[in-house]
Amino acid sequence: MSAPVAVGDLLGGRYRLRFHLASGGMAEVWCADDEILGRAVAVKILHGHVAADPALRARFHTEAVAAARLVHPSIVAIFDTCEVGSSEAIVMELVRGRTLREYLDERGRLEPIEVIHIGAEVASALSCAHRAGVIHRDIKPANILLSDDGRVLVTDFGIAKVLDEPDLTRTNQLIGTVKYLAPEQVSGTPIDARTDLYALGAVLYEALCGSPPFLGENSAAVALARLQRDPLPVSFTIDDLPEGLDATISRCMARSPGDRFATADDLRAALLSIRAGTVPVDHTVTMSITRPGPGPDLLDPLPPEPLGTSDSGGRSSRSAVLVSLVVVTVLVLIALLISSTDVGHTLFAADPTTTTGAPPASLALAGARSFDPMGSGDPTENEAAARDAIDGDALTAWRTEDYTTRSFGNLKSGVGLVIELSGTHRLGHITIDSPSRSWAVQIRTADGPIPESLTAWGTPVAAATNIQGQVVLPLRAVSASSVLLWITDLGEGVPPHVSITEVGLSSE
Repeated sequence: MSAPVAVGDLLGGRYRLRFHLASGGMAEVWCADDEILGRAVAVKILHGHVAADPALRARFHTEAVAAARLVHPSIVAIFDTCEVGSSEAIVMELVRGRTLREYLDERGRLEPIEVIHIGAEVASALSCAHRAGVIHRDIKPANILLSDDGRVLVTDFGIAKVLDEPDLTRTNQLIGTVKYLAPEQVSGTPIDARTDLYALGAVLYEALCGSPPFLGENSAAVALARLQRDPLPVSFTIDDLPEGLDATISRCMARSPGDRFATADDLRAALLSIRAGTVPVDHTVTMSITRPGPGPDLLDPLPPEPLGTSDSGGRSSRSAVLVSLVVVTVLVLIALLISSTDVGHTLFAADPTTTTGAPPASLALAGARSFDPMGSGDPTENEAAARDAIDGDALTAWRTEDYTTRSFGNLKSGVGLVIELSGTHRLGHITIDSPSRSWAVQIRTADGPIPESLTAWGTPVAAATNIQGQVVLPLRAVSASSVLLWITDLGEGVPPHVSITEVGLSSE
């Protein structure tokens, strides 16, 4: 068995262990300094008793091989591998933040806009993995990281299956965390990319409802439940869901893989098409019918007629009700037909001097500045042009610097533009005009002094990806004195960059 490691140990001739971060069933994770490149890294070291099992050690090595080929802003990057005595270690990107598991334990459940954002980012990461032939097989809140710089990342490909390589798992061994297993994992039938989509659906379900879709007295009961029934729709627990979110999660968790989304890209598109804050429209029509003669104005519910009895008075009352319903229906149809004619437009037109409510007021913007906390030197980016984004002139624009890739050349997770207001206001919507295509932005707010770090801005209140032209985002009446447009994807510019010609804010 390999001797335990300690603070100050040097691994692979370059990685100096600084402090312990976490432990799992297969490995422990340390923060270390890469003494050659001068950067902090995370080192995952296989437990000694696990390293003694050739199959588990081979699976651990498969993680490094599988994940190292995946390059994506939402996948934790693998840098290196090395031996640690009789064990092995994987050196990876150090993500400062917390897991979705920790966030859910703290919050209980999340708002739909947060769930949509997290789901879309994880789906994007899974799309990259699936295109490379890698199935994660253990998507769960503990393997989703929420970084301090606003990114959502997938980690731990420790039980990943590479499609063109043999399965290294033991016979009849369940792989994955029970609460998020797909039915085919429980039954032992072949898996594919849709297996990960089921697990992601279960994660989003728990994030919305505060509890997983299946509960039971033990792990076996939880695992088997998904073979026998579908989970209750999210709408049974949560009211006022954005239209389409319930159906999207239900489709992810269909028992038959053929009834799920075909690809992670399809799931991501479905999530991004949901307008957060838009609830399903209730099309129910309620009619009030008056009863002739004394008594209440509204017709009371008719009591059930006993079986085997006949009451002419009751039949007369029911006939009157039916006739009244028919008359009301006919009158409504006539009114609708008349309203579609020129005469009808004249008869039913609203008084031109009346209004149905004032349009939301545009807020005066006091200033704009760039925001580049991860850049070198002065934390600004094209600062001189920042006010061009609020000057009312569509011919002027603020733009980011040019980068080598749409992910900022892997140098940073984003750059931003801060919009300052003249005091605190309850915000209705933000409108962003941009000629750039396929870029992404998060909206964060602050009330008081402008934060100097991204973490201090808090979590996003709105987000959009794959932006094409103007985008309008609801801000949920949040009170703020400044707004941050945090750009997380530069899109398709050549060279990659984002231009913003105009930003507008409206009050609630």
